[in-house]
Amino acid sequence: MYCEWCFKPTDEWVYVKDSGTVMTYSISYIAADATRIKEPVIVAVIALDGASPGVGILHKLGEVKPENVKVGMHVKAVWKPREEREGSITDILYFKPIQEVNS
Repeated sequence: MYCEWCFKPTDEWVYVKDSGTVMTYSISYIAADATRIKEPVIVAVIALDGASPGVGILHKLGEVKPENVKVGMHVKAVWKPREEREGSITDILYFKPIQEVNS
């Protein structure tokens, strides 16, 4: 394992939060088998809170209408029930918008 920016070896694991910021997104009306679908699939690159700056993961968004998705939107993971988790990225069902409180 190595740093993708400087190529130095990495020697420790760092825990990151299950929340983050949408860096970019795509709204698709095409399924994986190339058929048209009625409800869109929304995927986003999400910069996780606590991760290296500028590095994101690709995952689905849920509980949000396509017209409400924005770059910079804060989101939080929606997880499978604990007893169904396998230790992979698919343990996250999708990310949903975080309702922020104005102070």
